Amino acid sequence: MSIHASYENHTDLACEAVVFIDDESGACFQIQRDLPDGEYCVTTGASAPVYGAITAWRARNTTFEFALTSQGGRLFGDNLLSFEVTAADGTVAELSSHVGRLLAGVPRLPWSV
Repeated sequence: MSIHASYENHTDLACEAVVFIDDESGACFQIQRDLPDGEYCVTTGASAPVYGAITAWRARNTTFEFALTSQGGRLFGDNLLSFEVTAADGTVAELSSHVGRLLAGVPRLPWSV
């Protein structure tokens, strides 16, 4: 399974997003935020947005993990999403920075030692 991730900024639509796509299944996990300082939401790309669906997150090396609310978990089939990514544009560190900005105020999950 290969998850490709990219950052998108659509000034014409007044939103930005980090998009994670599974090459094999076509499954999509998007974190979107209205510009300039809107609330974030998550979507499958084809679903209605779920606002405030991420309760905590973390990124290390190429692994991203997102703890979801029960409503977000129903949308994606689990309350914890974990995957390794390949950056389609830029680096994984840059993607992590974009996710952090989109999820400003959402706590980070600790990494076990």
